[in-house]
Amino acid sequence: MAEIIETKMPPMPAKSDMGSDIINSVNTSAIAEYLPLGILVCHITPANIVETLFINEFACNIFHLTNKIVLPCSLETICHANDSQVLASQIQEVYRSKTQSNFEWSIQPGQSTERYLNSELIPLKNSNGEVFQVICTIEDHTAEKLAERNLLHHAFHDALTGQPNRVLFRNKLEEAVANCQRAGNTDGCAVLIINIDRFQQINGSFGHSAGDRFLISMASTLRRCIKSNDTLARLSGDEFAILVSQFDALEEVEAISKQIHATMEQPYDLDGNEVFISVSIGISSTISSSTHPEDLIRDADFAMHRAKHAGKSRTEIYRHEPHRQARSQFHLETELRRAVERRELELYYQPIVDMKTGELRSFEGLTRWIHKDKGFVAPNDFIPLAEETGVIVKLGQWALMEACQQAKVWINAVGEDRAVPINVNVSGIQFARDDVASMIENALEKTDVPGKFIRVELTESAIMANPTLIAESLTRIRNLGVKVALDDFGTGYSSLNYLHQFPIDIIKIDRSFINQLEIGNQPYKILEMIGVLSESLGHDLVVEGLEDLEQVIMLRDMGFPYAQGYFYSKPVNSAAATKIVLGPLPWGTVPEIAPENVPEIKQEAAPKTAPGTP
Repeated sequence: MAEIIETKMPPMPAKSDMGSDIINSVNTSAIAEYLPLGILVCHITPANIVETLFINEFACNIFHLTNKIVLPCSLETICHANDSQVLASQIQEVYRSKTQSNFEWSIQPGQSTERYLNSELIPLKNSNGEVFQVICTIEDHTAEKLAERNLLHHAFHDALTGQPNRVLFRNKLEEAVANCQRAGNTDGCAVLIINIDRFQQINGSFGHSAGDRFLISMASTLRRCIKSNDTLARLSGDEFAILVSQFDALEEVEAISKQIHATMEQPYDLDGNEVFISVSIGISSTISSSTHPEDLIRDADFAMHRAKHAGKSRTEIYRHEPHRQARSQFHLETELRRAVERRELELYYQPIVDMKTGELRSFEGLTRWIHKDKGFVAPNDFIPLAEETGVIVKLGQWALMEACQQAKVWINAVGEDRAVPINVNVSGIQFARDDVASMIENALEKTDVPGKFIRVELTESAIMANPTLIAESLTRIRNLGVKVALDDFGTGYSSLNYLHQFPIDIIKIDRSFINQLEIGNQPYKILEMIGVLSESLGHDLVVEGLEDLEQVIMLRDMGFPYAQGYFYSKPVNSAAATKIVLGPLPWGTVPEIAPENVPEIKQEAAPKTAPGTP
């Protein structure tokens, strides 16, 4: 604590009697010592030097004064020269303006940390209105300032890694974009979105604490891959972003991504375990993308997800066309949901025919979407989208009910003896999210249709997704009298295994075999083997994709009983299908002639449809 020695300090006159000959006897110094704030009393000498006439103990503590102080003294005795100049200039201004003022300032006494102060300067005037002294109050706001600075830091920085967060990253991106626009076409800035592949495996294997330590190490690694004037930010759990604030050629940005991938080839030491990790990177820039900050982040994120879908551990640069297609798919999804809700879809029917007699055996129900603006939307465009978004569940429910109602119409029209079954495709997604057996049972009960008039088609990929669940569901479905068909047979991985493990009644041969079929070639021999196998197991066989007479005769002579394809009929609407059921059939029986005598028949090729299209 500083020892204060007062020498020639005049007494502080009471305000009411300033300039009078009567001095009230008040110990103002003692009062000032008890106040919870620092107090200085200063004046300006004839030599224009600001001197301190009084300082209380609270102010001494603020300035970290430990030595003896002889008053009056210069401000440099109280605080550092640079700090004293700030205070001196404010006091001189009060002398000049003769008005009270308030200001904030900071000091750094000795080797201690910076202190943030708020001061009020109160002029004392004589009877002529001239300022002869200034009272300076000092409040220490260091704690509040540090708390405010800490809050501000946390508002703009990631708490785990200490790197800038999304908010600060966007602010810096806005500045970089503005600088590029001022520079014209000579400079560009770029955004890299970096997502850690399979990061959840680290959390699952070693725990979240280890995952946090890995993220801290990851941030340090990425920091070493960029320049000092570039910005690294953590956007979310396992996602980082890099702002390249200025580049001349896009190759400079690609070089950063290559360096990151190369660095990832080295293992991380995580609690004594070697961990190899990879990242997927998306790049957007003011050259290849937009100049709006949010668009740049969005486009880099889109490119990053394309990198993940392409196999991970790679970099994708944003391109307009894939993004346009993605936006188109998004709008198509919305329209598809509305189409299902508003029942704007229609079920078409393609006949399945007995190749020997030419008789109609059944139909496959195929969903068709005639868009009000775009016209016909190919199944390949909307069926995968419906599966990806879950819309396939409602679509499948609609298709089943539509098929049951149509079957009821035919039963009422021609009786159960002449009515034919309808095959309804059921997606593996629907098996996973819906109770398909109960759905079929309810539809049959509502429409009063016997189970033999509905058949369920599913693909090998649907079975592979959840074999146990689907096996149980198929058993319940068959108990309803509904037959089960395995669609696109021969395109999966374990087809022969399914034939004895799952309750399957019908095998449908994929059109890919038919397109390559020639007498004696490999597809021909494979089909012969499938025919023998299915006959021994008691399965019916349907060949899909027949388009010409030569194919029909060849497959009929090989012993295949049933066929489906454009040779007989394209998919038709309900009215046209009803005409086929009522007869006569639009196709006749195939003559018993050898293939080499079959005349060349040219037909319009069948459009490609998605496997398992409902």
